[in-house]
Amino acid sequence: MAVDISRVSFDPSKHYSQLIHQQGRVTLDADANEQAAVLLHYLRTVVADLLGPAACPEAAPGFSVTLVEKAPDRDFEIGPGRLYVDGLLVENDHPTTYLSQPEGFVDPDAAAVPVGPFIAYLRAWEREITAIQDPSIREIALGSAGPDTAARAKVVWQVALYGFGDEDPGSEGAAAALRAWLDGLHRPPGLMAAQARHDGTRPTEACTISPQARFRGPENQLYRVQIHTSGVGVAAGYGETALQAVPAARQKTSAKGKPTGPDVATFVWSRENASVAVPVVSVAGPVVTVAAWGRDSRLGLDVGDLVELVDDATAVHAADDVASAPPQGIHRIVAVDVPGRTVTLDADPHSAPGWGPPPLTVSGDPELHPYLRRWDHRPPRESQPLPVVLDTWIPLEDGVEVRFAGRLDPVPNPKKGGKPGRFRRGDHWLVPARTIPGDVLWPQDEDGPAPVPPHGVAYRYAPLAYVPAQGDPVSLVPHFKPLFP
Repeated sequence: MAVDISRVSFDPSKHYSQLIHQQGRVTLDADANEQAAVLLHYLRTVVADLLGPAACPEAAPGFSVTLVEKAPDRDFEIGPGRLYVDGLLVENDHPTTYLSQPEGFVDPDAAAVPVGPFIAYLRAWEREITAIQDPSIREIALGSAGPDTAARAKVVWQVALYGFGDEDPGSEGAAAALRAWLDGLHRPPGLMAAQARHDGTRPTEACTISPQARFRGPENQLYRVQIHTSGVGVAAGYGETALQAVPAARQKTSAKGKPTGPDVATFVWSRENASVAVPVVSVAGPVVTVAAWGRDSRLGLDVGDLVELVDDATAVHAADDVASAPPQGIHRIVAVDVPGRTVTLDADPHSAPGWGPPPLTVSGDPELHPYLRRWDHRPPRESQPLPVVLDTWIPLEDGVEVRFAGRLDPVPNPKKGGKPGRFRRGDHWLVPARTIPGDVLWPQDEDGPAPVPPHGVAYRYAPLAYVPAQGDPVSLVPHFKPLFP
C-alpha cells in the first residue's frame, strides 16, 4: 500500500551525494527519505556496474532451478541464496518451489508448470509496508491502538514462467527471447503531466492564498494518480457518452470468457497518496468488518466513500506480466455501523465484474493482512474507475488537473513502427499540491508541465534457467567470486 508522506524529493539527475542538515532548521520527512534514496542509488549503481544486470555470489548462489515430479502437480524447486538484479539485492531465505513460493500466491489450477520448453525468470520490485501489513512495526509502548511510526520498503520477488511452444530458442537464445517478449508486453510506458496554476502570478505571502491561485485546497496535499486497469488510453474527443460506456463495452466476452471490449486503461486517484486504509477482520458478501477506524473523520471511512478491498495476495498479483484475474473492483460504501465496526459495500467484492472471471478472493485471513483502501475520485458511473483519456486535461479537484500522453514523441505513427504507450496496472504518479504558490510541484518544459513516465513501480527482471522439454534445466545466472575471500 502507499504511505503517508509529504512528497518524494529525490531526483537522480541532480547528482546530489548527501543531504547536509543545518542547525536550527526544520527537518521534513522528505529530507530523511531523500538521504536514504541518495545512498541506495549510489550502492545499487555500484553493484550493477560491477556485476551487470544479474549475478549470484558463488558462496550463496540463489534461485537455482531443479525440476521435481510429484502428484498431482509438476513443480520445480527454487534454491536459497542471493541474487543481485540491476543492483537490487534479492534474497531467498529458505528452499521453496514454484507453486509454494512465499510471495507468488500461485494458483496450481491456473499456473501449471508446462511440459514443453520454457524459461523461469525472476521479477523483483519494492513494496511499501505499514503497520497494517506488519503489526510488529507499531511501537506498543505508544499504546495498543497508538499511532504508527515509520513505514518500510520491502523487496518482493516472484519466479514466473514463459513457455516457448514450438519456437524453441534453446538455452543460447532463451534470455533474448524472454527480453523480446517482455519488451512487447511492457512497451514504452504511458506518460502524465499535472498542473493547477495557469497564469504567471505567484503569491509571496506565506499565509495568503492568492485569488489567482489555481490550487484551491485548504491544505497541502500529495495526490496519487494510479492506473487501476492495464491498457492504452483513448483519444481526446472520445465523447462523454462513450467514456461512460467503456465498462459496458468490457462486458462483451468471447466463448472462452475473455473480454472482447476495448483495452482501455483506467485510473483512480487519492488526495492522501492512498494512505487512508483500515485493517479488515472478515468479509461476508458486501459486509466488511474492520479492526479499527481511521485516525479521524477526515482520514477514515464514511458513507459515499470509494474503497478497494486488498490483501497481500491481490497486491502482489498486480505485478503479473500477464494478468491472472481482473483487478479488484472499486466499491462505494452505502452504510457504516460504527459500534459494530462494519461497512456495507454496494456489491459483493468477489462478484464478477461483468466482462470476465471474478477477481481474486480477499478473505479475512489475518496472515494476508486484508484492508480497505480509500480512493477519492468521483466516477461518472457508480463504483467505476476513470478511463485514461489522452492529450486532454482531466480535472481532479480544487484546480488540480492531469494530462495523459500515449508516448514520449507523439509524432510517430504506430503503423510505421512506433509503439503507443501502455499504462500498466499499479503505475502511479505523485503530485504534490501546495497552497502558497497555488500550484503543484511538477517539472516544466518549453510547453509547460512536462509529461513524465510513472514514478513507480520499478520492476527488475532476471532470467534464471532454461528448461528443455527433455533433460535438466540450464542455469542462465552468472556467478561471481567476492573480491575479498
